[in-house]
Amino acid sequence: MAIIQGDLAEYAIPDLLQFLHGTRKAGQLVLESRSAAPAGVFFAQGELVHAYCPPRKGVPALYQLLAWREGRFAFLKNVAPSERTIFEDLQNLLLDGLRRLDEYRLIADRLPPADTVLHLSRAELGGRSDIRLTRAEWEVLAQVNGRRTLEEVLQLAGGAEDEAARIVYGLLVAELVTTARDDSWLDAIVPERIPAGEAPPTRAAPPTILGNLVVKQVDGQRSLAAILRALGCPERALTEELHLLVRTGWIRFRAGEDLYARYLAG
Repeated sequence: MAIIQGDLAEYAIPDLLQFLHGTRKAGQLVLESRSAAPAGVFFAQGELVHAYCPPRKGVPALYQLLAWREGRFAFLKNVAPSERTIFEDLQNLLLDGLRRLDEYRLIADRLPPADTVLHLSRAELGGRSDIRLTRAEWEVLAQVNGRRTLEEVLQLAGGAEDEAARIVYGLLVAELVTTARDDSWLDAIVPERIPAGEAPPTRAAPPTILGNLVVKQVDGQRSLAAILRALGCPERALTEELHLLVRTGWIRFRAGEDLYARYLAG
């Protein structure tokens, strides 16, 4: 049963956390917003012990929640968490979190819109030998595949969202990531047919007209870019047929299998 509930437009999350800490409450503060998945924090005798804000939990989740400005909240008394992910003092976490939030807002103004698709700058990655990235930077860079938006990259990067945003901004400034679409990787992927003698015994004829056309175009010489131009079909349709033809034992890759796995297989 909720003993406290209200609107986040009237009660800021830092104030709620301070109140629950000061009154030594035990239970769960449930947070809901139209723009995010349900989230929350847990207290044990006024001590903050766990926070979740999908896909994050622990301190990174708490830092993300400090940015919420709209939604509803309710405090459920004596609800215990399934795990403990926070061990730091609440006051120190709030000071650090609010400082990071201010820094994030400055960076956010310099980032592209959240729905912008991010692309790897292949020329930069392939042509420079002076690139030195941290593990966190590589983890963010690994989420950039020419299909994910800035918002999706930040969500999947792990860690605190403000840290991921700082990394993305740095990668954009260093021109390792770009918002300009680059299809040069399609030229590097060369599919080939799997001979009948090497095909799985259960292989059946391609089930779609487009699938049959793709198989006819695949000769171990043409790149995906050339096949796409020859067929004149949308890239998404070709991608779906490739998935099916790879799974059913019709196609493998003479070159660029790693690029197929990165850009198309996921």
